[in-house]
Amino acid sequence: LAILNPHIDFTLVDSVGKKLVAVGDMAKELDLKNVQTHHGRAEEITLKGEKDKFDVCVGRSVASLDKFCFWISDLLKKEEGKLVYIIGGDIESSISNKLSSETSIDKLLNCDGASDKRALIFQAKEVEEISNQSGFKKKKVGVKKVRSNPRRKNKDARGDWGKKRDNAVAKQRGYESFKRYDSAS
Repeated sequence: LAILNPHIDFTLVDSVGKKLVAVGDMAKELDLKNVQTHHGRAEEITLKGEKDKFDVCVGRSVASLDKFCFWISDLLKKEEGKLVYIIGGDIESSISNKLSSETSIDKLLNCDGASDKRALIFQAKEVEEISNQSGFKKKKVGVKKVRSNPRRKNKDARGDWGKKRDNAVAKQRGYESFKRYDSAS
């Protein structure tokens, strides 16, 4: 896409650094000035304002569609933003009702038998609706986690874990009398 559309900027996001290093090296080798990479997860990206948001987000079956919409709903431009989600299998009717379009990968590539997947396209407004109906909640950043058992705070571990072991005494492992099978005899 970046080769065919040098006038469009692409930000490639993945949590696996090795993939991004490989893709970054390819972009550099091809002298693609319109490709940048982000090592992390889509749901961890924070943008400053509407001008920093993306025209299009592309995802491919990395999570349930409603969860993916929840992750990226804040990344799309509100008016003209779109999600292209590549998926195989069925989707719920409540979500399929919000589709702008659906096209098989075979048709997109003009190549029968290339893939059993299809590209689903949603407008930003529908992505936000799906996100809101998903039931997922944003994590509160900067809020200190409350300990589940405050009485255990700063106490030593239970049992004999805190005691030093005498290394002169052999450990009791329960298999000292084990006889190894000898294939030579």
